[in-house]
Amino acid sequence: MKTLKLKEICTDIFAGAAIFDNDSLSRDYKNGGYRVIRLADIQNNEISFKDCLFYNTQDYKKNRYLLQNNDILISSRGTIFKVAIFYKEDTYKTIPSGFLTCIRLNPELNISVNYVAAYLRHKENSIIVGEKNIKKQIDKKPKIQLKLSDIYSIEIPIISNKVQKEIDKLSSKAINYLKKNIEKTREIGEIISAI
Repeated sequence: MKTLKLKEICTDIFAGAAIFDNDSLSRDYKNGGYRVIRLADIQNNEISFKDCLFYNTQDYKKNRYLLQNNDILISSRGTIFKVAIFYKEDTYKTIPSGFLTCIRLNPELNISVNYVAAYLRHKENSIIVGEKNIKKQIDKKPKIQLKLSDIYSIEIPIISNKVQKEIDKLSSKAINYLKKNIEKTREIGEIISAI
């Protein structure tokens, strides 16, 4: 089966923005600045916007990190490998934190974003294990340390459009199921809170 390196099917791959001053992050800055996607904001392969923080500074240099619809975010640092697709649903300027890497597929190649995200999730161990990507900490928890060069060289098998469309359909069903499950869990919480 033909494979292509991730860098060959992307228009851009970049590390998230480094934001060092924690005082610059708050939920109160919704009217200005940038919404920041952090590792904690990715849950169950989805981005949860409810707890996102905002970077209060209008820094033109941060425009380099602006996310676009269908960008794939993967954790390049931390202890849990996460993959999610960013869907632009509002007007907030959104950037990934420095613990995430953005993968922007080349739309002209017609490769399914859902397929690439699912493949990355499926190949988690081979992506982060081995070689030099995981450092053992004193508490024995593995720490993910993916460099851009590691991500550029990930091999993606090129599968038929038919199979990619099937993955798109299944991904859509999974997302809808997850959203219904989250809604039911929220309703249960409201009932319990009212007791």
